Amino acid sequence: MASKILTGDVPELMENILNNITEDFHYSLFSCALVSRHWYIYFSGSSGIKSGILHSLGRNEQFFSRLQYLSLGVMSEFSAENATALLSILARNATKIGALRFEEFEPDYDPQVIHALIRIIKSQEELKQFNIVGGFLPKKFQGIISALESQKQSLREVIIEGCGYSTEFKMLMNCENLEILRIRYCDYERILGFFDYNINTLEVVDCEIDGSKIALFFEKSGTLLQRLKLESYDARIDEQPLLLESLKSFCPNITYLDFSNIEFSTQLLDLIADGLKKNPYPRLMAYRK
Repeated sequence: MASKILTGDVPELMENILNNITEDFHYSLFSCALVSRHWYIYFSGSSGIKSGILHSLGRNEQFFSRLQYLSLGVMSEFSAENATALLSILARNATKIGALRFEEFEPDYDPQVIHALIRIIKSQEELKQFNIVGGFLPKKFQGIISALESQKQSLREVIIEGCGYSTEFKMLMNCENLEILRIRYCDYERILGFFDYNINTLEVVDCEIDGSKIALFFEKSGTLLQRLKLESYDARIDEQPLLLESLKSFCPNITYLDFSNIEFSTQLLDLIADGLKKNPYPRLMAYRK
């Protein structure tokens, strides 16, 4: 038995183990992974996934029905057939996922893989967080972002990383309960142009940040914005005076600030002092690298 576990030849053993996990299954799976690396269920495209393992996974509806967080890695590491089969199992059985992450997304995936990814999004009962990380600044998403229309009532947080601009992002305007928006190394200027309400938490991380573009968002978000993070790696924040003035004028309910590469100034000190008057215990941070 031990030799089968260590070599990955485990379909019948896997099925028995998964069926007997009743409580704290995340901890139990982690313990299995410590015993054998094959419990990570990661296979290269050359070796593929053995049909017995796919069959075993497909029969464990109870196990998949408990999943609440799902992170999918590079689909190109799998053959299109294996990737589609695995994703179809997830779409069929894992329907209670609250947080979904697509890692290293590429628009040139096989159409069957794209369709299976869309099915995963649409099959969720109540998806609250969606995170997509682009491989090489993709500008086409083949309906992946548009599929979030099916989750417009439940979606609360969207994280977009390393992606180019796409008209599909306009769909996010329809997510009435979307409150948290995190944009990292993307065309944040055009994406922010879609939003004019509901966002109470904004994070923008980029090599350079144009304060005048962020200021336009402040005017639209107004009193709703409460938490703000701006992180500029390669340069100071441009148009800093305009940004701070707009933040003070239009967003009086800010309780959390996290700035990087920002110059200390009278405006910044006034903004912090004004916030302390309104809320004696805010979470305020300002720093420069």
